[in-house]
Amino acid sequence: MARASRFMDPTSIGPSEEEFAQSPESRWIRKKIKMRECARFVAANPKPDFTTGKDTLCFCGLPFYKHSRISAIANSPPSAVTWSWKRDTKLLPTDAFGEIDFVGYEDIQRKYVRMDAETKMSDVLHLLLEVWGMKRPNLLISVSGGAKNFRLKSKLKDVFRRGMVKASRSTGAWIVTGGVNSGVMRYVGEAMRDYYLTAASTVPVVALGITTWGCVKNREDLQDDFGSGLWPATYTMTPTTEVNENCLDPNHTHFLLVDNGTNNQPGAEIKFRVELEQQIANIKTGNSKDDVFIPMIRLLIEGDVESLESVQESIRSGIPIIIVKWSGGLADLLAYIYDSAKVEHVVKKYLGATRTRSHSVTENAMPDKLRRAIEKTLGSENLEKHWRALRECVYDRELVTVFDYHSTLEIDVAILKGLLKANKDQVFDQLKLALAWNRVDIAKSEIFTEDKIWPPGSLHEILYSAIKQDRVDFVDLLLDCGTSIIDFLTTERLLMLYNTVSDHSLLKDLICRLKRKHHSAGRDITHKDIKRLIKMLIDINVEPYATRPANRSIQVGSNRKKESKLPFEDLFLWSVLMNRQDMAKLFWKQGKDATAYALLAFGILNAMATKTEDTELRNSLIRNAEEFGDLAMGVLNECFEADEKKTNLLLIRRHEQFGDANCLKLAIKSDNKQFISHPACQDFFRNVWMGNLALENGTFRLLISPIFLGIFLLKVKEVYYNIKETPDSQISLTSDKCNLRRGTLERQINLKRSTSDTKENTLYGCPKDGTLKHTSESMDGIKKKKLQGLLWQLHRIRSIYTAPVMIFAHSVIAYFIFLAIFSYMLLVEFSEEMGTCELIIFIWILTLMIEEMRQFCSTSQVRKDEEFTRVALWQKFLKKKKEYWSDSWNKVDVLTISLFILAAILRFCPSTITAARIAYSFCLMSFFFRILHVFTVHKELGPKIIMIRRMMIDLVFFLIILMVFVLSYSIATYAIMFPNSVFSYSLVRQILRKGYWTLYGELFLEEYEGGEECTHNATIYINRPERRCPEERNVGTLLMAFYVLFANVLLLNILIAMFSNTFQKVQENTDRLWHYMRCSLIYEFYNKPFLPAPLSLPIYVFLMIKWVLNRGCRVCLDLSPDLSEAQDREIMQWENVIADAYTQRMKRDRENSMETKVFEISERLENITGRMREIQSSKDIIQHLNRWLDSLDDKISRILKDARKENNSKALVDIKRKKPILSTVALRRSSY
Repeated sequence: MARASRFMDPTSIGPSEEEFAQSPESRWIRKKIKMRECARFVAANPKPDFTTGKDTLCFCGLPFYKHSRISAIANSPPSAVTWSWKRDTKLLPTDAFGEIDFVGYEDIQRKYVRMDAETKMSDVLHLLLEVWGMKRPNLLISVSGGAKNFRLKSKLKDVFRRGMVKASRSTGAWIVTGGVNSGVMRYVGEAMRDYYLTAASTVPVVALGITTWGCVKNREDLQDDFGSGLWPATYTMTPTTEVNENCLDPNHTHFLLVDNGTNNQPGAEIKFRVELEQQIANIKTGNSKDDVFIPMIRLLIEGDVESLESVQESIRSGIPIIIVKWSGGLADLLAYIYDSAKVEHVVKKYLGATRTRSHSVTENAMPDKLRRAIEKTLGSENLEKHWRALRECVYDRELVTVFDYHSTLEIDVAILKGLLKANKDQVFDQLKLALAWNRVDIAKSEIFTEDKIWPPGSLHEILYSAIKQDRVDFVDLLLDCGTSIIDFLTTERLLMLYNTVSDHSLLKDLICRLKRKHHSAGRDITHKDIKRLIKMLIDINVEPYATRPANRSIQVGSNRKKESKLPFEDLFLWSVLMNRQDMAKLFWKQGKDATAYALLAFGILNAMATKTEDTELRNSLIRNAEEFGDLAMGVLNECFEADEKKTNLLLIRRHEQFGDANCLKLAIKSDNKQFISHPACQDFFRNVWMGNLALENGTFRLLISPIFLGIFLLKVKEVYYNIKETPDSQISLTSDKCNLRRGTLERQINLKRSTSDTKENTLYGCPKDGTLKHTSESMDGIKKKKLQGLLWQLHRIRSIYTAPVMIFAHSVIAYFIFLAIFSYMLLVEFSEEMGTCELIIFIWILTLMIEEMRQFCSTSQVRKDEEFTRVALWQKFLKKKKEYWSDSWNKVDVLTISLFILAAILRFCPSTITAARIAYSFCLMSFFFRILHVFTVHKELGPKIIMIRRMMIDLVFFLIILMVFVLSYSIATYAIMFPNSVFSYSLVRQILRKGYWTLYGELFLEEYEGGEECTHNATIYINRPERRCPEERNVGTLLMAFYVLFANVLLLNILIAMFSNTFQKVQENTDRLWHYMRCSLIYEFYNKPFLPAPLSLPIYVFLMIKWVLNRGCRVCLDLSPDLSEAQDREIMQWENVIADAYTQRMKRDRENSMETKVFEISERLENITGRMREIQSSKDIIQHLNRWLDSLDDKISRILKDARKENNSKALVDIKRKKPILSTVALRRSSY
């Protein structure tokens, strides 16, 4: 009997409620999918009994009592002797669909549906792809063969399972079988079980079972009387008693149960299955025009007459087949005919091209040996018909592949090679198939052979598909085969790649946010969107692809397409934004500027990780960012070990594609503390920090030099100048000219000045145009001499007072003087009349204010081509504000100066002089806190500032938790002890002060116990609340005891633990944090005037005038390159060589790693196991031959004995003739 549905009975509710009770899947299936029931009883027995009818069967296979009595009797005249399922059945909405739960198997539910044998294929495909949500396959494997139970050899069974798992995992195939738990279908199911038990794979695999509904054992468990489906249907597998009935296989994923109204009559699914397979093969693997039609192949294992019909139909349809040799039945028969046939090569012309086809030539007459084999396999009837069908099946050798498991152990390779063999003349179709399967090994061995010549541009579409589908190995293979990436990457193609992003991806979400922010129209991603996105993520101006100077235009046919000279870099950015790590690393290896792009990827991925709430995606982004950070560090390590001076040049070399940013700026913008703390970066910053001062100046000498005039104590690097031996004796002071020009830090280089190292053979000079030129002592007509005399003394004084370390020392001393004057003014001279100290403080604060304005204006650079419209200026202002406000010390400065301005306004009003004093006091406190910024220069004190900052964050979260306990205790205690109080400000203060100060040990016991003057008289304590006596003192005291226990013991220890955890985290990264903080300090003091405030006020006035005359911040920029074009190219090529060597070393380390060795050992063990199985099977064959030879010896011995007894001379002669045979047998036996 049919099982009851978990839904309510639809007959008891209205149609709208029934429709509401069903899921969308149920409604669609009930509307589109039908089943068949016999509507006309025609007795198969010549003498039917209509009265009882229990033992009388209809042609449909059901007895009379299982028919609908009204329709069966009405439609069954006595003369009815013929029956047809198309005419004598009726269509009804299907009653069997939902999900199957196999009893005793893992809790994986499989989809199933009972459907009419003439269901439209379009509806079936819609059911599979849309309703059930199955992904389109890249390959369709139709398995045919023995439907009954047969024993597959153990070795062949293992090979079959392993091959099907590999084919399914690599191609994402649909495997179509009969779907029952018998014959070859059971082996397919076991292979699918092994697939899900092996390593996790993201490739979905479908095992689709198509069988006849009337031949399913226990099909009543799948039916639902109410029409809502079973979710799930509990299906029990029991032993089969009927001949044609079988249970469904529990390892298949989907079932189509084909119904033609019959019972226990197989074959209803054959035509349906063929039509469905052809329909699936006529759709493409994707929606792109470059996608191929889904390839199909038929796999034959064993087999009988029905399998022969399927194979013959496949050959006629051009579907390749794989014949598994030694599996028995039809497969062995076809394999023998294929191997023994002669091969004939025929040259044909097809679409103007010649094609060579191979045909099998067999005799028309059937050999006796084959006749006996055909009779044994296919039956003795229709022998000639079967012989013609067999010849037709093996005629086209391109469509037939024989798999012999004795010669190879990879059935998946045989399947894929069989498909390529069938399409050997369509090379690009073969390549598309290999790409769809993601089998680069097949492409290398079968397609990219040495004799193949690929025309220029012919692989561009394949490369585009490989990049879009994230086929990293294929992209690498295509690049190795000579595909020009410069010709490939056009503007349109890059935009197409960006617009392939999913609508629910993080990149699409970020782009949509930017479009809404900038009021951009359209949903397509543009280059401007990518530029804005990178600017938002990492604050780096990455030039748009279409406007980059590296672009050029070429003529392609009649269309002009823009191509990039940086194609690998553009594809690298695309891969990073798409979070395709392996693809990004491939393009990173192929591209230039390895360090800069690795830093850029680090910053982009970390910034994207902060924009998502998906924990898994965030962890993936952070993990990928760390990997690129390690790559940048690895390349920098290799460069630093190879050449320190070139590494310094590498760090400050500008990149036009990043808005003239260098590696140091990229590292700072991406917050890469590990990179900044590298010795190469620290050496550079140390040189910048010291300026022209010699590095041997100790800390003590630097500390006392501002007091005792550093001109007498500090050492300066020696400077040389070049003398060109000309009649005019012209002198070129290269180093001094370089020093007269000061720009931003990333545009300066310490190597512009030559030291006194006599081992140096080269010198970088600085001519008038600002470019560096390489000079040498050995050059003709040029000599290098040491700078002496007055010029040296002037240079020495200038170097001492313009070094950032001395600017810092002078600023610190001046700041302490400022604090002393401010404190003296506030403590002694502050009055209604302004004194001298207060006037000095006003001038000092004005200078500090101008310095903050200078820092605000110099936060970001201005390009020469930047517009100065009103909108552009406003955007520039917002950009500067964001960058300036990102430094927390700038926030402190703005707050302090604002507080000082407020205090200055208040002090000029006599009535608010006290408020002005308070404001000045808070302002002085803030200025004292500003001293903490000075500590960042110290290695021990600097990280402590980070600890304080992070502990403040912990304290804020702790206070939120603490206030819950404080408020609950304070309000409850006060309500118990002093009920019905009058609401006032003093009431709120009294409530909060008890709970808060109790934390620090002030318990207010006198209030709990009450004093001698306390009273319960309301008329007295209503005006004096402090005289009110407490009520319920014991309860209040008990609450205080629990409060102190929780607050002082538990919560405060939690706070200590939080502080300890923060301290430990900071302490572990002390060096990195300090190096990063010192870097910011160096940036700040490098660009400051050499005079401290307030002496720097005239310099600020001069800079302000210059700023106005030059329309903005353009005055403070040095837009000329630091390196000449030749030197820039030399540094870039040197970095590329180092990066290639580093990646090769990483590859070797990976190959020699323990994981790789373990994997190789496991593969070798698997091969050894296969060999041992072959040896074992060979031993079994040898033992069988030994037994056969022993029996043959016994027979020959009996023959000889009989011959001797009869003394027959003729028999003796025959024996003599057999002696050579016997000797051969004996020899073979001895060899075995």
